[in-house]
Amino acid sequence: MSVAAKPSWAKGVRKEPRTPACKSVTVSGRDIFGNPFSQNTFTLEIAAYGARLRGLPPLVVDTILLLDHGGEQANYRVVWIGEKDSGYEGHIGLECVNRNKFIFGIEPSNPGLFYDEYIRVEAELHRSQDRYRSVVENSLGLICTHDMSGILLSVNPAAARALGRQPDGCAGKNLAEFLAPSVRHTFPEYLQRAKERGQDSGYVRVIGRDRKVRVWLYRNLVVDESGNPPYIVGHALDVTEQKRAECKLQFTLDRLQRALAEVKTLKGLLPICAWCKKIRTEDGGWNELESYVTRHSEATFSHGICPDCLYHAKIGDNPNAPVRDNL
Repeated sequence: MSVAAKPSWAKGVRKEPRTPACKSVTVSGRDIFGNPFSQNTFTLEIAAYGARLRGLPPLVVDTILLLDHGGEQANYRVVWIGEKDSGYEGHIGLECVNRNKFIFGIEPSNPGLFYDEYIRVEAELHRSQDRYRSVVENSLGLICTHDMSGILLSVNPAAARALGRQPDGCAGKNLAEFLAPSVRHTFPEYLQRAKERGQDSGYVRVIGRDRKVRVWLYRNLVVDESGNPPYIVGHALDVTEQKRAECKLQFTLDRLQRALAEVKTLKGLLPICAWCKKIRTEDGGWNELESYVTRHSEATFSHGICPDCLYHAKIGDNPNAPVRDNL
């Protein structure tokens, strides 16, 4: 949200202009990823119920922060964030939500109507935050965020479980630590592609605490927010079993193709002698039926005498019967 684009219900409410002032303040809360932080910074402007400052982690509008100035504390809500490439890039506009606390020492001339609307907005904010947190924490997808050097900023429970770890035990570690040793050397190339293209996708081999290698299908996007360092949001699915099934199928197909290549078949019109049953080959030679079939197929022969041939052999009228030498 730009500096000029404040919520419609807040327009015209503030009666007092903010005063330029540099006051030290400690800001505590949760960033855009839900991670807690505590940051020391300085105000740029102050008013009874508002302040403008910079130097905070990535935030979203309606986030509630706790400001501490000289031991005085009050809750403030983010109402606008300076746009990138504008004169207010990285600036945060805040409105105090505690009616009776004026931590910067400026008394209000007119408390305005902001706080009546705040009750409704705060309730809706909490509902939205709860829905977002529920989606991320209960998602079966593997979700993480990391900076442009690979340091993990957050990991959802599904991704942590897949690695055999707790979500809090992953933040602060380099993503490369969770890659299989065989592909760890490719991590700088991944970071470079993401930086140049704004995204990267593909397959990656990761290793969990149990030392088992898993295959993840990932698609990661670079997020570049106004006034804050860019970071990467990662989404992945565990496709280990699918890849194993594909490898087994490919192995089976390769074996089948090799077997089919080795199969010999007889087809077409075979010229055969009507008397001796020899087969004429392509070069004009004549081969015995048994040798020809054996050479051109996987079949083999075992010899015997059928009843008809045996009968004719006995009576001597079978021209194909073997000649017996009675001498």
